[in-house]
Amino acid sequence: MIKNAFTLIEILIVVTIIGLIAAVGIPSFINSRQGAELEMMRVNVSNIEAAKDQWSILYNKAPGTSVNWSDIEDYIGGGINEQSDLDIGGESITINPIGTRASYPSLL
Repeated sequence: MIKNAFTLIEILIVVTIIGLIAAVGIPSFINSRQGAELEMMRVNVSNIEAAKDQWSILYNKAPGTSVNWSDIEDYIGGGINEQSDLDIGGESITINPIGTRASYPSLL
C-alpha cells in the first residue's frame, strides 16, 4: 500500500525552513525601508539647498535672508509640487534661512 501524504518530519522541516527565511527576511526588509527613508530625506535636503542657492544667486540675497516655500518652489525639480511632498515618516523638512542648511528633525 502506497500512501501519498507527507510525514510529520517532512512538515516540520518545511515549517522550520520557512521560519528561518522569515527570521532573516523580515528584519532586512524593515531596515531597508528605514534606510530608504533616511536617504530620501538627505536627497530632499540637497534639493532644497540647491533651490535656495539658485534663488539667492538670482535675486542677490545675502546669508541670513529668510526663505519661503513660494520663493524656491520653481527651482525644485523631481516632481515635488508642495512642501508637504517633502514630509517623510511624519516629519516635515525645515527650510532655514540662506546660509543655514535645511533639515529634518531626525537628521539633526
